[in-house]
Amino acid sequence: MKILFLDIDGVLALPKNYATQRNKLHAKDRHAKGLGVPYMWDEKCVIALNRFIRMNDLEIVLSSDWRMHFTMDEIDMIFKINGVAKSPIGFTVRGGKMSASLEYNRVAEIEDWVEINRVAMWCAVDDMNLSKLGTRFVQTDERTGFAAKGFIEKMENALYPESRFAQQ
Repeated sequence: MKILFLDIDGVLALPKNYATQRNKLHAKDRHAKGLGVPYMWDEKCVIALNRFIRMNDLEIVLSSDWRMHFTMDEIDMIFKINGVAKSPIGFTVRGGKMSASLEYNRVAEIEDWVEINRVAMWCAVDDMNLSKLGTRFVQTDERTGFAAKGFIEKMENALYPESRFAQQ
């Protein structure tokens, strides 16, 4: 199993989406308003994510704070509303290694999930600096997210750090 630890804001949803897409989202899907989904995700970012998922046969584990506001069923619906090819198979969980640093907590949650589930092939994407994850992590620019030029190649380098993809 290959895992993508996925954040949403700054990765799939960009600042330009935050205030401008709510009415479009609620018009597109009647369930979105009832769920309290705040905005649609960037279409170019979703297309790039779908390509990366399909090319690498990935499963998604949500590390985003969205996991604290929605149930797994609601997240499934939100991913479908936004056109994502797969919904998450799980969430990272806040554990005993809590600190005041959001970045430290996110890193600890991902490391715990990897260890508990014995996953060998994984990568993580976030707009926060999770560089303590090493080469398995790629940081997005919140203005371009997953759709940035060359971003899929960077993600492949993170997923396959020992392979032919890992070119500097």
